[in-house]
Amino acid sequence: MVKRTTKRLLAVAIVVALVLLATHAVSHWHAHAYDEDHCQICHVGHAAIPQAAAQVAVQAAAPIARLALAEGSAPDLEFVGSPSIPRAPPA
Repeated sequence: MVKRTTKRLLAVAIVVALVLLATHAVSHWHAHAYDEDHCQICHVGHAAIPQAAAQVAVQAAAPIARLALAEGSAPDLEFVGSPSIPRAPPA
């Protein structure tokens, strides 16, 4: 009986502590914006919640049979460049 009463009192104390902490965090505010730089409650309130890493699913490559036949086309060669016009050296 004593253990049950102790557990219940401990549970009630934990719930009351959480409610007080949540109430203080919600009603917490500063008169000046620069006060938030040193406030631990504000730091915790603005902290990013860590997210789980993205799961990557690796799939086996599916074999594909492809055969590309050349249709007797000869390579088309074109001149790419600019004509070089010789000129005399400057005087």
